[in-house]
Amino acid sequence: MIKGKTVLVTGASRGIGRAIAVEFARLGYRVVINYRKRDGEARETLRLVEEAGGEGLLAKADVSDPVQVDGMFERVRESFGGVDILVNNAGWGFLSPIETMDDGLWERHIRVNLNSVFYCTRRALPYMISQGWGRIINITSIAGLRGLAYLSAYSAAKAGVIGFTLSIAQELRGTGVTVNAIAVGFAKTDMGLSFFRALNIDLEKFKKRYTLTGDLVDPADVAGLAIYLASDRARNITGSVILVDSGQMLAYDPTGLVGGGD
Repeated sequence: MIKGKTVLVTGASRGIGRAIAVEFARLGYRVVINYRKRDGEARETLRLVEEAGGEGLLAKADVSDPVQVDGMFERVRESFGGVDILVNNAGWGFLSPIETMDDGLWERHIRVNLNSVFYCTRRALPYMISQGWGRIINITSIAGLRGLAYLSAYSAAKAGVIGFTLSIAQELRGTGVTVNAIAVGFAKTDMGLSFFRALNIDLEKFKKRYTLTGDLVDPADVAGLAIYLASDRARNITGSVILVDSGQMLAYDPTGLVGGGD
């Protein structure tokens, strides 16, 4: 199903989104690179997509705004006909204790991490259903499964993505469209590493104590799974939430006793 297929990756200017976009390009997909404001980084993603042999299209739009989402999908329709594979990757998190979190900060987390998934999915589905084939891959977080301190809004939004994934997968029964989520642990991205710096956490100690593999998630790990979920080999996988977290869910130890000490 690769020939002529188009994948739209939201938040693709860097990190996990960029890795996913480039990996699809290597396999010959047409790649729509969505981003909000990082023009230089988005152009670098486009360069890497084209270097990998794919055809790329930059799509600047704030996916937390339904009007901009509509405009983006119209541009994709004019260029490529429609979106066959949607990767809802755009995300944002900001550390804040609940007692000091204001309404604006809470609402931004919900708009960026959850509303964007709804807006993009709603626009992508008619085309997918009409052709009897489609893939929706939602990038969520282990924060949505267990919650993370000082990330209550982010955790709530990512849990919402999981619930949305499970619900939509049931609605799309028999349509040829599958819907799955990838729950990512702390990763080697700008956003992931910023949490360690903000909380003054020793990265090497964290990897030893709170992972099973001794390392953080690499964006390429997530990209590889996204490629598989988009393939026909994964046609019977839908409504799944798959962990890519270096074993962080199992290694998690609130007492700090696991891992052999310092």
